[in-house]
Amino acid sequence: MLKRGLSWLAVLACMHAVGVTAQDRGTLGPLLPSGDTPQKSPVLERYDLDELTANPSGNAQLGATLDVVNRPEAELRLRGAREIELFRTLAPAVALIVTDTGSGSGSLIATKSVVANNRPGMLLTNWHVVGDATEVTVVFKPQKDGEKLTEAHGVAGRVRKVDPARDLALVEVANVPAHVAVIPFGKMSDVQVGADVHAIGHPREQTWTYTKGLISQIRPDYEWGDATARHKADVIQTQTPINPGNSGGPLIDEGGKLIGVNSFKLPGEALNFAVSVSEVEKFLAAAQGGAYEPKVTSAATKPCKPKVMFEGRSKDGKAFIRNLDMDCSGKVNAGLVVPDDKSQPIEFRVDKNGDGKPDVWILDEDRDGRWDISFWDTDFDGKPDLVGFHPDGELKPTRFEKYKAKN
Repeated sequence: MLKRGLSWLAVLACMHAVGVTAQDRGTLGPLLPSGDTPQKSPVLERYDLDELTANPSGNAQLGATLDVVNRPEAELRLRGAREIELFRTLAPAVALIVTDTGSGSGSLIATKSVVANNRPGMLLTNWHVVGDATEVTVVFKPQKDGEKLTEAHGVAGRVRKVDPARDLALVEVANVPAHVAVIPFGKMSDVQVGADVHAIGHPREQTWTYTKGLISQIRPDYEWGDATARHKADVIQTQTPINPGNSGGPLIDEGGKLIGVNSFKLPGEALNFAVSVSEVEKFLAAAQGGAYEPKVTSAATKPCKPKVMFEGRSKDGKAFIRNLDMDCSGKVNAGLVVPDDKSQPIEFRVDKNGDGKPDVWILDEDRDGRWDISFWDTDFDGKPDLVGFHPDGELKPTRFEKYKAKN
């Protein structure tokens, strides 16, 4: 895993374009001033205050990571047709995983049928990549080579299972791009010392990097770690170069199958190690049986809880509102708005950069207590850049699309 400093804004999004026109912008309003008399609204009670956070999109690291990874890429040069085909086929399955504290790699190992225009999937990675996070951002390789990565390429990921002992974890994503296929598993019985192996990952934020080497040895019950965590598993020692950021990515055999999860290296020349596929299979079997649930951070450890600053009629008398302080700043920077006009949607508006103007508008269009669509101004120019979709009715979108302004 590669750790770096934080940036404030990171929006989870995917890379498709959407035909939502600029005229929709007229339905999105400012934070509303409070009226004179506080009141309670039964409608507002449908919306769980505990769900509302200062960053409803989630990750706070994605923007900083993408600022680094978007460097011009040299033309890929590999030794032979086999390597070229292996990279072309498998690279899309190796995602960049970004947490609030750093980044790593992950392999797409399963997908489900398309549901509500979403294609759910499961990623295999290292426990030390996700750490204590319950939610991460996942970036899949764009279908078009050389396409610049933006925050619109990120999709929300939820950490479903963790095995600190083996240093393994599973991350579920709600939507996998159609061009991305799963990477198949190999068998440990086919792994031989001296065989060629390959790795794809994101070392030091150099995205979708390919390396090749040899298997040096197979080491059962190997122990490694540091003062913060200790691990034990069967591992494959290789000469395949890996670096921080490769963590969680696949070790691949000549048949294009995953035989390990690249996890750590030791001081010295070409001392690289991957948790073996046999350990992965044990982890998955136990996880399917209900083991390895991630720890849930208690509310008491959260630095700030949203505070209701006012609930009642808006100053213009046209809506019920609940104005909120989302970041313990003592200022109103979010608001729930229930217009008296029942043809208008209920909205949650968020000011993310503290300029007093909303940058996020999340709408319940049919006023049934479930969120439907959202608009995101990621560059704070007063115009939406992204559209979020909420098929599960939750506050956080399951996918994003680019906002397409009307000509």
